[in-house]
Amino acid sequence: MSIPLRVLLVEDVSEDAELIVRELKRGGFAPDWLRVDNARAMQDALKQAKWDIVICDYSMPSFSGLKALELLKSLKLHIPFFITSGTIGENTALEVMRAGADDFFLKQNITRLPLAIERELRDSALRRKKMASETALREMQVRFHAFMNNAPMPAWIKDKDLRYVYVNAAQARFFGMAPAEMIGCDDFDLMSIGAAQTSRHHDEQVLASSASVSTQETIADEGLTARILNITRFPLGMEEGLPMVAGLAMDVTAEVHNQEHLKAANQRLQLLSGSIIEVQERERQHLARGLHDDVGQSLTALKIMLQAAQKADDEVRHARLQEGVELVASILSQVRTLSLELRPPQLDNLGLVSALRWYVESKTSSDGLRGWFEYEGQISKLHPDIENTCFRIVQEAITNILRHAQASNIWVRLDKNESNLILRIRDDGKGFDVDQARENAVLGNSFGLLNMEERALLVGGTMDFISSPGAGVTIDVLLPFTPHIRGLT
Repeated sequence: MSIPLRVLLVEDVSEDAELIVRELKRGGFAPDWLRVDNARAMQDALKQAKWDIVICDYSMPSFSGLKALELLKSLKLHIPFFITSGTIGENTALEVMRAGADDFFLKQNITRLPLAIERELRDSALRRKKMASETALREMQVRFHAFMNNAPMPAWIKDKDLRYVYVNAAQARFFGMAPAEMIGCDDFDLMSIGAAQTSRHHDEQVLASSASVSTQETIADEGLTARILNITRFPLGMEEGLPMVAGLAMDVTAEVHNQEHLKAANQRLQLLSGSIIEVQERERQHLARGLHDDVGQSLTALKIMLQAAQKADDEVRHARLQEGVELVASILSQVRTLSLELRPPQLDNLGLVSALRWYVESKTSSDGLRGWFEYEGQISKLHPDIENTCFRIVQEAITNILRHAQASNIWVRLDKNESNLILRIRDDGKGFDVDQARENAVLGNSFGLLNMEERALLVGGTMDFISSPGAGVTIDVLLPFTPHIRGLT
């Protein structure tokens, strides 16, 4: 079966072209051919069709084999190019081959042409395959580098000695270096000893097991900031006998810290729930004790006094009744005191400003402690939950100051902006370590700080504590005019 062959003949003599075609047929080819004899015709033929081989006469009246070869190269076509000649010397043959021709032969020895073409087609196919593979490899490398250098996560490859042979831009930025500077380094050149030992241990695991390993590690970046990374390592080149370790890292520092904050918030919420129950029980006990010990006993005494008055004569009865009136006045005072401690009527009747002024003055009117209350602007009636939260925060803050601060002055200031109520409570006492106080609250040793903070959070507000030992305490509270969560009591 003949082999199809598309041949472009650059030949000015038609008989010589037919001779070549006949020899190709005798050699087992089925040529599909075209003859041209000038540069323009050759260029058109190359652009309009695909050819397996070009066979060109070395010398023609208006064209030449070397010019034809230059034209083929200028079009960047990789087609086997043969030159034929009636007479060609050794120097001419060397010139032709140096110019890039694949072969040449004399027209009188044309019988070897089919074998030369068969060999060249085979070699040409191998060259095209190699060139295609190299092109594909270069394109793949370009895509790989483009992808990896634009990837936000650090990525790298290490050789069997665990030295870097590739790093992407994100990995280099992490350590504040250029990618080329990291090539040849190992982890001990880049990390602390502990982090480097951990990294090497996991790399060795990958090489030993030929399996991927996922870990979470803490590594310092270029600014010596500890970053928490989720790292996946996996083997490369094991089948080719060139074992390497590749790695990808994801910075999860923020997520881990958020989880820790969420855990701490949940702990505070659990403690708050317990502290609220504890406060409620204390208030109930206080109310029950006040009703039993003060109001209850006074009412019992009043009952006995009235029963005695029933049996006495007029003069004694009058004295007993007068004592009863005085006892009723005392009972009313006791009830009023209990009521004020539960919720001052000023808060409902006169508003937040009057209630706070009364509370600050009543709590700082003795023992040499001075209280100062200020407010700015017109603060009208607010949502009950906001007023109650503000009052309770002041109440708890002043209670804590009286118990622990050893202060001489307390300042309470109320202000507002377009959307928030602004409260500042300040004293000149001994102060405290805020971080330690928060830790004590989480451990359940103290609820004062936690109670105030959570009261603000429950209505969508915020609270900041500024203090240090010996420097007094400043509490800044920001509360919305309308609570984000309703139903706070």
